[in-house]
Amino acid sequence: MRIQCKSVVMIAALALFMGIAAPAWSQGTPSLADPMAEDYTAHVIPFYKIDANWSAFLVIADTSFQDLDPKGDSIDLTFYNATCNLVSDASVTLTRADAQFFALHDPNDANGQFNGIPTEGVVLLDGAGKRFLTYILLVNGNTNSLIRIDSIPCQGPQGGPCFRGAADGTWLRYDTYNSVAATFGDSDIFRTNLYFFSAIGDLRTELLRYGKPRHVDWAIGIHLDGYCDEVYLGSRRLNLTCTKRVSLSSFNYTLLNVFPNDSCAGRPGHIETYASDGGSEVTPTKDYSGFQETLATLVAPTNLIGTGYMHHSE
Repeated sequence: MRIQCKSVVMIAALALFMGIAAPAWSQGTPSLADPMAEDYTAHVIPFYKIDANWSAFLVIADTSFQDLDPKGDSIDLTFYNATCNLVSDASVTLTRADAQFFALHDPNDANGQFNGIPTEGVVLLDGAGKRFLTYILLVNGNTNSLIRIDSIPCQGPQGGPCFRGAADGTWLRYDTYNSVAATFGDSDIFRTNLYFFSAIGDLRTELLRYGKPRHVDWAIGIHLDGYCDEVYLGSRRLNLTCTKRVSLSSFNYTLLNVFPNDSCAGRPGHIETYASDGGSEVTPTKDYSGFQETLATLVAPTNLIGTGYMHHSE
């Protein structure tokens, strides 16, 4: 079983590394980081297991710049739970041109360093000035399902490395406004979840040692406006306790639960979100991140996965 699982992950990792089935991203804007960009030395990534059938793998690779030493360099990992509290740390070694994946769900992997980490949380990775790529793969071998969660990297001054203690970097992929351009419903063949990611407590303190998000600080709450075929459906509020994964149906936008929906002229809807400390007023100095996760069972038991970070406005 372990050999089969490793084969599945290796094939999936190769496909995603080559750009096959990878989520889309925008180019040419400082608020977004290309998930395959190679300029970053520190990253933070949320991770989770959807249920007992899912496995979570952390992929780490040297870049084409080949910063890592042929004899090996350490990548330091710090784990936090879903409420941003520090849990444990670990260290893995990569050599030049190396690429490895680590089973976060396996307490025996990485010499037992993952023993005791939560099934949902955040991992901070630091290459000590050495550039590397990283992302999370969520894999379900029973339904042939795969979700990739790209990292949120830290960009140093003038695009250079991000060092712990310097506090002069910028954590990318965070923004005051984020929107889901196409929410495909949350019933029948479509199951849609929205994942929001901020930073409080231990994680916020640690991230500030590297730098800040684009607009000063991290949000503790967001405002959501739902639309269906450009028809306003209503507003909601969501408090952010570090990580927050919620189903689309939990917002009770009934016209977005089924797709295609005749009342929406058969079109998908969208949700606009922005940082707000209370009410409907924008808090322009707060940032958060988010992405959509949609599983569509087109031909059971195989799922088609659609995932990617929400659009970041300028």
